[in-house]
Amino acid sequence: MSQSQIDILQRALTREKAARKSAENILESKSKEFFLLSKKIKNSNTKLKNLLNEKTSQLQGVFDTFLDAYVVINLKGNVLKMNGSAKNIFGYDIDKEKINIINLIYKRDKKYAFDSFLELTQKGFFNNYTARVITKEKKIKWVQINASIIYDVNKNPVAAQGVVRDITQDEIDANLLLESKNRLLSLIQNLD
Repeated sequence: MSQSQIDILQRALTREKAARKSAENILESKSKEFFLLSKKIKNSNTKLKNLLNEKTSQLQGVFDTFLDAYVVINLKGNVLKMNGSAKNIFGYDIDKEKINIINLIYKRDKKYAFDSFLELTQKGFFNNYTARVITKEKKIKWVQINASIIYDVNKNPVAAQGVVRDITQDEIDANLLLESKNRLLSLIQNLD
């Protein structure tokens, strides 16, 4: 092998060594960057997880102590979650038994209930829905409901949530007042 060929091979070897060294430096630098970014991401994930747990705990506290009944259902009407006030109104405990809201609707109010549910799914909410429900003990109660749809991150409806207020006593009082008014009117008309 001639000297010029040896010189060419030595220069090529020197270039390869320099290129490998440069690649190793770049790899080491990128590896260090990746490690630091990975560490930052882990710290961020930990912070987000802690924040999520804190917010979840706060919401659970509100959910548990809310005076009015709060109910979450899937779009087929199955109750997914209810607070203590809802258990008191309806008499059901979803931890022990499954319940679908269709079973709670008073028969004469079914069309109104289905129309309102359709409005809920189309508009995304309804307010002051007033109807009768049948409790587990087969008692009829009057309730007023404000409800809204729960959407996923892609804006697809996944569930509905509602605040339910027992207005049975208000309805009884209103009926008693109306009866008293009618009796009084009848009495006044018969005085003549």
